[in-house]
Amino acid sequence: MNTPAMGGGADSEDPREARERWANIWFGGMVRYHNVKDPDRWVFAVDDVVAFLRAKLQAGMPAWKRLLIVDGLIEYERLHPRSSLGGLEPIRSKLQELAHREGTGEDPLTIDEIVGPISPRDPDAVQALRRQCRLEGKAMKTEKAYVGKLRGFMAARGLERLADFAEVGERDIEHYLTDLVVEGDVAPSTQNQAFYALRFFFEHVLKRDMGPINATRSTKHPNIPSVMSEEEVCEVLSRLTGVHRLIAQLLYGSGMRISEALRLRMKDVDFDLMQIQVHHSKGNKSRFVPLPQSVADELKRQMQWREHLHEQDVIMGQASVWLPYALDKKYPEAHRELKWQFVFASQRLSKDPRSHRFHRHHIHADTFAKQLRRAVRGAEIHKHVTSHTFRHSFATHLLKGGTDIRTIQELLGHADLKTTMIYTHVLNRDDVKVVSPLDRMSRSESAETNPSKGQGKPEESTAPRHQNGFAESELANIGELGVAGSPASGEGDPVEGGPVAGGPVAGAPVTGGQVTVERDDGGRECAVAGAGAAANGMAGRSSVSVALGRAGARVKKRRRSSWSRRRLRSGLIRFGRVFAKLKS
Repeated sequence: MNTPAMGGGADSEDPREARERWANIWFGGMVRYHNVKDPDRWVFAVDDVVAFLRAKLQAGMPAWKRLLIVDGLIEYERLHPRSSLGGLEPIRSKLQELAHREGTGEDPLTIDEIVGPISPRDPDAVQALRRQCRLEGKAMKTEKAYVGKLRGFMAARGLERLADFAEVGERDIEHYLTDLVVEGDVAPSTQNQAFYALRFFFEHVLKRDMGPINATRSTKHPNIPSVMSEEEVCEVLSRLTGVHRLIAQLLYGSGMRISEALRLRMKDVDFDLMQIQVHHSKGNKSRFVPLPQSVADELKRQMQWREHLHEQDVIMGQASVWLPYALDKKYPEAHRELKWQFVFASQRLSKDPRSHRFHRHHIHADTFAKQLRRAVRGAEIHKHVTSHTFRHSFATHLLKGGTDIRTIQELLGHADLKTTMIYTHVLNRDDVKVVSPLDRMSRSESAETNPSKGQGKPEESTAPRHQNGFAESELANIGELGVAGSPASGEGDPVEGGPVAGGPVAGAPVTGGQVTVERDDGGRECAVAGAGAAANGMAGRSSVSVALGRAGARVKKRRRSSWSRRRLRSGLIRFGRVFAKLKS
């Protein structure tokens, strides 16, 4: 043990010599307390040490200094072995625990001052659990949850007092946890909470190892968090007013939990560095989060109002705030200082359920939740939106904007990256697009109905189209090529409906004629050649072939769909049959 720990000797003193010197000092003090006449022959026992420590405790000596006495006496016995003081080891362990609590601000003098008054009407097992939870610094919600689970276990097993747990073993715990799942159909978190509550009670209160528990466990499936879009966040924020709107802006702008935002103290906000210090968050961890520039002015006004309220409390003599780890015992005036006051303070004083002292606490979380539900209903948002949804939206929108996942992990205060990876779901990412199969099928049907739509090109012709799949002007041109072609000399003869289109056709001399559009038995329009349209059957057949070839080339050029090509082919086949009948 180093010199300062032994009592604050000189820095240049050897550690071994310092331990020996302080061992003789504390032994001399105990000799004087017991009025020992012959110290060199005195064989002291554990009871003598306990009596000496009790006197120092009554004199107000702190635990860390009493720990030095025990260390010195153990060292003295090692240097002058006359009796075995192995019984001092448990005392030293207890003093080390008390000294640690003193270092964090807890005063170990009386149990009531440490844990606060506990109702004597509770069973002794519940009272012991409450004391241990408060000694360990558990949150009030954790204490209530553990007490509730212990009460449930005691009711299920017929236990009434602490002595009844002597016959309780791991089999009873296994059966109880299994019954919660099989008969109670509880959520996985409920069963886990019962397991941890019983384990804490057995290990810290009963000082027993609970042993391996092979109960049927409830399976917990990962849940995708509910996330609002940026437009939905704006809609909700626009329907909040006053301090509730400021709290919601901090939740979305910094990613804090609602408990962290409500517990902000005046000293935690840094406008120079534009950051907020979050203390005593989940897992008793601390971190820094960004302070949004857009809320800096409004937050300053809120802190100015809090300063005026604190001045009134000082004048009225009621300025006080709850401090963690009994810091008000280590710093008696800290609870009256402005820097320790909550930024979002309540309008009324409230009584601490543990110490029964009156403080000005922060506003209740249920008050904000009520205002948030009203704003969500007004925005007509049907998602499950809570205060934690702003935290989910903060992480998702940062990830969507390209922020590194490790940075988001630090901002959220996650110990494991797997917890942060839940925000990487692909439906909110711009670089990954998932097209539903139903949308693909709908687009395909739309493209078949309108071929030019979807190719990115306008239609080449707006003329009315017949059921055979091509325009009326194209049908007339095909008819002219087939029945009113030019003679072998290349001179075109005029026909009804216009001049010859398509140019001369070699080897296809025909006489003048006309082409009309009539309806067949099915009510469909088709081109029909008039009388005297063809003088030579072979010439007429070759002219039709040329017409079909040219029409097909134009169809392919326009990139028609397979459905349109089938309609065109069937129309031309019908046209050829009608032409063959006329020829015969």
